[in-house]
Amino acid sequence: MSWLYRLTGRFPSVVIARRNVSRAKARSALAAAAILIGVVAIGTIGAGGAAFKQSQLNSIQEQGATNVFVAPGFDKPERYFDREDLLAIEETVGPAGVVATQSASREVVGRAGRRAPVSVTFIEDVRPLYTVERGAIPENWRRSAVVSAGFAAERGLSPDDRITLVSQERTGGTTVERERTYRVSAVLTETQGFGSTGVYLPIEQAENRRYSQVRVTTGSADEAEAAATALRERFNDRKELLLVFELTSLLRLLRTIIDGINVFLAGLGSLSLLVAGVAIMNTMLMAVLKRREEIGVLRAVGYTQRDVVRILLVEAAMLGGIGAVLGLGLSLLVVLAANAIFLGDPFAFTAESAGYLVAAVGFGILTSLVAGAYPAWRAARERPVEALRG
Repeated sequence: MSWLYRLTGRFPSVVIARRNVSRAKARSALAAAAILIGVVAIGTIGAGGAAFKQSQLNSIQEQGATNVFVAPGFDKPERYFDREDLLAIEETVGPAGVVATQSASREVVGRAGRRAPVSVTFIEDVRPLYTVERGAIPENWRRSAVVSAGFAAERGLSPDDRITLVSQERTGGTTVERERTYRVSAVLTETQGFGSTGVYLPIEQAENRRYSQVRVTTGSADEAEAAATALRERFNDRKELLLVFELTSLLRLLRTIIDGINVFLAGLGSLSLLVAGVAIMNTMLMAVLKRREEIGVLRAVGYTQRDVVRILLVEAAMLGGIGAVLGLGLSLLVVLAANAIFLGDPFAFTAESAGYLVAAVGFGILTSLVAGAYPAWRAARERPVEALRG
């Protein structure tokens, strides 16, 4: 530790301030503890709230925040999309992927001939939207089916099993039931996305090439918002030809709500730093009163008013620094637990959470300096002769 003493010896104000802090251990400890509480309050509330917000944003993005869902608008004469509509949408969204689907209802035939309704989606290729968990989707899957994880679990299905679907089709003015049997080629990974589709079939199995929905797939929420804006500007200028839905608006709303709550709670936590400032001011005033003669001696031997102010401000900064560093350590422990709970990784710090921790430490030290300014000014203003008289 000799290097520390040599270093501090070059800065007399630091040496004197450190000695003053160590002499009044009880008062210094209480003042530092007040700063510690404030730093912990701001750091844990802000960084913990940031971890919670990130977990909710991740959850929404997993449910399709990078996708834009497009359906025929109220002013579109045809309540479906054809090939020309798809080309126009592809031209508008540029490099984003476009996947058109047709939805329908079918009945699945189970054991003992019992039937149950099931949602069916006709699609050209499932792979751009979902991940296969079991089995494989063949390049030509005209007579095979892909099922969701939930439907497979409910029906006890595995790849290479067979399912029979019943459709109601109009033929010559009459409704005819038709049964078709498909081989299950793949089971999809369980997803928390929107929709309850149980079975995916090739678009060739649909009665016609009329699409009920188009999904635009992008790489980020910002790209999804840009694609949605472009579609609205082109197709919904005068009439509502498209119904465009994306989750980016929900993301913005969630960010706004959580940010507002975080700022409010952090503001409440900062009140404890105001209390800490009062405690430090009281500690510094008591130190000034008890050391009037010492300050008078310093002034008499040549210390200027600026030197006295510097000594007392360094002392206040030490108290704030000790409390802030200890508070940062406790805050980190709490935030590590919050990250583990909300994000699944204790070290998954975001820039926002780190910013709250840094701001808490800076605010704690700044509060100490502001609180120590008046006692320092008062001590420096006192005449050396009056100080020596006590």
